[in-house]
Amino acid sequence: MVTDDNTTTGAPQSLRTAGQPDGEPVDVMLARFLLGSTAAQTAASLLRDGAEVAVTFTDVAGEWRFYSDAAKPAMEPGKAQDPDFELRLAPGAVRSICSMPDANIGELGIAFFEHVVSREPDYRIRVQLHSGLIKLTRRGWLGLLARGGPNLAGWMAKKGFRGSSAVVAALARLKSSR
Repeated sequence: MVTDDNTTTGAPQSLRTAGQPDGEPVDVMLARFLLGSTAAQTAASLLRDGAEVAVTFTDVAGEWRFYSDAAKPAMEPGKAQDPDFELRLAPGAVRSICSMPDANIGELGIAFFEHVVSREPDYRIRVQLHSGLIKLTRRGWLGLLARGGPNLAGWMAKKGFRGSSAVVAALARLKSSR
C-alpha cells in the first residue's frame, strides 16, 4: 500500500502538501507519514504489545488499524482487534499532520490535540475511547503523552488540563461519548 514513489505533477509545491504526491488518498498519505516520521517511529517504540487504534477517514471508505509492530508504526486495512480508542480523521487534519515530517513528539501531540478540539469539520479528529486508565498505561499511551514534554504539557495546561486528575477527567469524557 505504501511505496517510496514521491513523484508529483507540475503544480507549484506551495499548492501541495509538503513531500506528498498530488491527489494521494489520505490513508496512503498517513501510512507513508507514519513510516517516514522520526517522531512516529519513536512514538511506536514506546507502545507495548496490544496497543491498537481503530482508524476511519471521513473521505475514504473502510477501516484501518494502527499498531506497533516490532517497535515500528504499522497501519493496515482491516478492523482493529482490541482498540484502545477509535479515530475518525478528516482530510484536512491528515494533510496538516502529514505536512510536519520533521516535528518532534510534542509538536505532533499538539497538532493532534488541536485537531481533536477543532470546530472545523474538514480539520477535526473525532476520538472515542475504549480503554480505561490502567489499560492505557499498560499499553504505553500515557508514557507517550508524557514524552510530549513541556511543550505538550504547556498546551494542555492552557486548555485546562492541569495535573493527572484533569487528564483522568478528560479520558472519562471521551469514554462516555461512545
